[in-house]
Amino acid sequence: MKQIILYSTLLTAIICLPASATIINIPDDYLTIQQGIDASTDGDTVLVQPGTYMENINFNGHNIVLGSLFLTTGDTTYIAETVIDGNAAGSVVSFESDEDSSAIIIGFTIQGGNASSGGGIYCNGSSPTITNNLVCGNTGSWGSGIHCRYSSPEIACNRITGNHTGYPADAGYGGGISCTYNSNPVIRNNSITENSAGGHYYGDGGGISCYFNSNPSIINNVIAGNFAGGGFYGGLGGGVYLEGLNTLISNNVITGNIVLGGLIPAEGGGVYSWSENTIITNTIIRANTPSEVDGSASITYSDIQGGWEGEGNIDVDPLFRDPDNGDFHLMSTACGDPYDSPCIDAGHPDILDSLLDCSWGLGQLRSDMGAYGGGDSVTVGIDYPDIRLPDEFSLSQNYPNPFNAMTVIRYTLPAPSAVVIDIYDILGRKVETLVQGEQ
Repeated sequence: MKQIILYSTLLTAIICLPASATIINIPDDYLTIQQGIDASTDGDTVLVQPGTYMENINFNGHNIVLGSLFLTTGDTTYIAETVIDGNAAGSVVSFESDEDSSAIIIGFTIQGGNASSGGGIYCNGSSPTITNNLVCGNTGSWGSGIHCRYSSPEIACNRITGNHTGYPADAGYGGGISCTYNSNPVIRNNSITENSAGGHYYGDGGGISCYFNSNPSIINNVIAGNFAGGGFYGGLGGGVYLEGLNTLISNNVITGNIVLGGLIPAEGGGVYSWSENTIITNTIIRANTPSEVDGSASITYSDIQGGWEGEGNIDVDPLFRDPDNGDFHLMSTACGDPYDSPCIDAGHPDILDSLLDCSWGLGQLRSDMGAYGGGDSVTVGIDYPDIRLPDEFSLSQNYPNPFNAMTVIRYTLPAPSAVVIDIYDILGRKVETLVQGEQ
């Protein structure tokens, strides 16, 4: 039997947070999200109840957690029910005061932004954590969804869709995400779809664009159905456009992206790269228009339609499970599919799938190609973090901590077990039994 004994005073002492860290509830404590942020101090949590908040918020240097009830429950329905709408009055969310990775936004729909840079989220000189959000329906010339300027945020497990540049803008760069001026974000486990970059003259990078010595790590994403170009000059990079010197693209699916030309012919429906130091591996790039990859890149262990010179590259139908409905998992007879994808066990021999599962990688000897292989077993798009199957008993730090009305206690069991969770006070008196039984 696993007995978990929790002492209320120790819960406060274990985690390294400021002694004054608190939970600020919106709208109970403050009517607006911005009021809650302004009242917070580093380490606080601003917890937002479901609803639509017509605001343009700025973290103003506060390294805090801003979350919907998804943060405390893991219930993804709260993401759609907790909306921050910028009302076309600027960026919906701004980080521009040297915020670091402990500044976190999690569990929101971020929509209705309209700004020259970062219609949805604008990062300038900051490196926050942007995770498990739906970023949609925003406009801007640079990064309609998310723009990074002198910033290196972690952008993980988001759905970034339906963001547009376009008219009346002269040009558009990065319909989903753009990076400029030495920005080196980690872009992982996102679904980046149906975004567009274009304008009167040109547009680059319908899904992602990176300029001016920006070198992102683009890992385990689905980048599909994005559009670039269409103006007088046209565009480059329907899915991804890169000008950096050392960009890594690993374990992605890049498919169904389109770039249209003008005075300049369209190139790189999937990827356009200026640098031969761009590294592409374990990636599936197919069905893009007018071409899969143009420019310079080192590509290995990837499935490229039309072929590409490089070790381990193939040119075969990857046999996605249901691409018409956005399911780019690889078919496997072990998972009930009629065929086995040739991209299973075909990735780089030095990369292993961290979890063998029909929702993740299936490679027994090496990583699968595509968005679901490799070493990071998190579902692409919106998902609750840390969903690996447990192989040992563990008890995680409760969060938030300290707390007033509510906290979350997470533990894992590798097998069915009898579990007792008791709460004791500082004098050793049992306060309450939270759980008692087989789990």
